[in-house]
Amino acid sequence: MKTLYLTLFSLLTITMLSCGKMEGYGGKASISGKVFGRDYNSNGNLVSEDYLGNVRVYISKQGSTQYFDDMRTAYDGSFQFDYLQVGKYDLWAFGDCDNCSWDQTYTLITVEVTSKKEVVVAPDIEITF
Repeated sequence: MKTLYLTLFSLLTITMLSCGKMEGYGGKASISGKVFGRDYNSNGNLVSEDYLGNVRVYISKQGSTQYFDDMRTAYDGSFQFDYLQVGKYDLWAFGDCDNCSWDQTYTLITVEVTSKKEVVVAPDIEITF
């Protein structure tokens, strides 16, 4: 009988410890935002700026170099990652400026989800192209 209780206690403990959730998918929170781009000419002068469609945005848990999802922005520059857990996330997008002294760059922002059903609006991700 003592062995049965010990086994049940062990199984319950293992089950409770394995239920801890890390950042990522499986929750009810979401992060939305927009990508804003600036276009420079060969002299380095700003030619145009606006929200950009069809830009790939990546998401990972904070500090990780491995992303767990990506998506392309809508025509108005908007994106949204759904079904997230509570935690801190890195969002980034790459810019590519052929006429600039720099080549490909990226902009990374960190966003925190603090409650299970929160809808976080991230600051604009600003890139050059």
